[in-house]
Amino acid sequence: MKYTIIGNSFAGVFAVETIRKVDPAGAIRVIAEEKEPAYSPAMLHEYLSGVAGKDLLYLRPSDFYEKHGVETVFGSSVTKIDTKNRTLSLSKKKMEYERLLIATGGTPFIPPGIDGLDKFDNVFTFTRKSSVDSMMKKMKGVKSVVVLGAGLIGLQCAEGMAHRGVKVSVVELADSILPMALDDDAAKLVLKELHEEGVEVLTGNTITKINGKGKKINSVTLKSGEKIPCEMVVVAVGVRPNVDFLKDSGIKTDRGILVDDKMQTNVKNIYAAGDCAQGLEILSGKRMPLPIIPIATAHGTIAGSNMAGKGRSYGGGLSLNALQFGGLQLVSYGFIRDEENAEVLKEGPSGEVYKKVIIKNGKITGVVLVKDIERAGLFRYLLEKRVPVGKFKEKLLARDFSVAHLPKKVRDSMFTKPV
Repeated sequence: MKYTIIGNSFAGVFAVETIRKVDPAGAIRVIAEEKEPAYSPAMLHEYLSGVAGKDLLYLRPSDFYEKHGVETVFGSSVTKIDTKNRTLSLSKKKMEYERLLIATGGTPFIPPGIDGLDKFDNVFTFTRKSSVDSMMKKMKGVKSVVVLGAGLIGLQCAEGMAHRGVKVSVVELADSILPMALDDDAAKLVLKELHEEGVEVLTGNTITKINGKGKKINSVTLKSGEKIPCEMVVVAVGVRPNVDFLKDSGIKTDRGILVDDKMQTNVKNIYAAGDCAQGLEILSGKRMPLPIIPIATAHGTIAGSNMAGKGRSYGGGLSLNALQFGGLQLVSYGFIRDEENAEVLKEGPSGEVYKKVIIKNGKITGVVLVKDIERAGLFRYLLEKRVPVGKFKEKLLARDFSVAHLPKKVRDSMFTKPV
């Protein structure tokens, strides 16, 4: 059997490893736009700050592809998939495929209406190592940076820049930061931590113009009319599933590529995984993109297994975030702002400790933990397994809350392996 994987991050790597376990002899080819071996985008801010070297950035050792018998086609983009003839169009050639995995991740969203966005050298996005390498090469003389976007990518970039000793201002159109990962109380604690690290965040505003002379930036103009001096701009508004090249392929897409519980698309022998895929979300029962690493690894594992002929089903994913800013650790699960018709349990915020649990119909639908995250795994289990918590809900925020407070039936299910 011949396997082709488009994409070379978490989903692709886990698919390779799973395929090779099931099929030691099949031919595996990985096609990727970047020339780099697989690395973790989540580590780019540590790489930028100098905390993490390349040894921590890359997902696998340098001999990973050779050991797994993988043919690599790096530095090439797939521009079209012909599902009828089973061919892939690259920039200068075509390739045939038998079983195909699309794991192309996301592409940065560039908001319209910013005057001067394409006129200057020091404007970057922050989702690829090549962009970060270019940024670091041009840091000489840069004393201040403006980051557009206060999502995870933007804030991680800002923190990395601050650790380099650069003055950083983050501009965010929304009224809060990280709205999918944090509620307002948790966001305030993060803002306090970022301020102590030297990062200033301006919400309810955006960049309308980038100013400068020649190719050099000297400031940005905000919607409010305020000007912020800077020598570099990073656009980190967000990412979108990278699916534009699938136009006219017959592969069904919505916000991402639609897949079933085998991670297969509507076209036989074509699968999708990771940030570009739209798989099941367990709380809502809907299919939606969940661009987080644990989901990508699960997608890749399930897809690889099914591609190689060992049937496995994907039970669905959960929105989850494990974050750290400075010394502040945070974990959130589920829909953390969906409080309508819900019972909300809270502790804090006080002394930077904050806990919130949202309960609907007797089951947890959202959890936020700041600093006190020791029982994060237990909360995740209760949420993912849809465990009724009514009988012990008064213990959920207790400092001694543990497995011992759960009903015996739940405890037994946690520690009994399925036959």
